Amino acid sequence: MRQPEPLNPLDELRLFLDFAVPLCGAEIAHNLNRWGHSREQAENWLRGEAERAGGSLGENGDVLQFSDGRPRSGRAQGRVVRTASELARGVAAAALLAQLEGKRGVEAFGGVYGVTARPTETDNAGTEKKL
Repeated sequence: MRQPEPLNPLDELRLFLDFAVPLCGAEIAHNLNRWGHSREQAENWLRGEAERAGGSLGENGDVLQFSDGRPRSGRAQGRVVRTASELARGVAAAALLAQLEGKRGVEAFGGVYGVTARPTETDNAGTEKKL
């Protein structure tokens, strides 16, 4: 029996993001709730996370896009893992930020990413409300 052809790097990235973005989004939303950030603080923090991911992608995106399919180890593997992880966190942060602005999510690499978990904040009356 013949082995299936491996996915191209963009399809592999989309598959990874489909799995990782919701997990990162849930973690980020949980942390924002735990930290007790105001809406403005949460928006600033999310914006910073998304910007950091953009910087990481700009600096190291070639390792995600151009792969010869050989297994990596050591520093090369760490660079790929770190870049992919930062990208997933950045897309999740951007999706949460978009939802705070009333949008459903963001589009990245041909996929639409929205996060179902949302951070909460305490309003002036001391009751919890959704951001």
